[in-house]
Amino acid sequence: MQSISFRDLFDHIGTGRMTFSKRAESLSGQEVELRGYLVAMHSDERQITLAGEAGVCPDCADKPVAYVHLPGFSPGAGLFSPQAVRLKGRLSYGFAVAPEGYATFLRLENASVATGLKPGLLSGKRN
Repeated sequence: MQSISFRDLFDHIGTGRMTFSKRAESLSGQEVELRGYLVAMHSDERQITLAGEAGVCPDCADKPVAYVHLPGFSPGAGLFSPQAVRLKGRLSYGFAVAPEGYATFLRLENASVATGLKPGLLSGKRN
């Protein structure tokens, strides 16, 4: 599993020229870990996304927002907060309709909260 960022998935983040990156397509089908902020879309609160920045809503932002859909993901209590979460799942790139009925282009399928400590974090050892 590789740890990626929204910069791996999008070019020109934070601008009106934002697009999916070529790397997003090449990562499709791979297990990845991605850090971001959980957001329920205004249009349908069953439509959960992971956004690249806190406090933004892809539905009503002034400029395009980097985010991935999380089809079937059910956040537990307390996950909707200003704190970032790290999710793992299979990245899927390309047009699809989620089981909840909305169209998507970039998804983190079978997403779950990534847990565990990185080796050496508490022991002081560095890899």
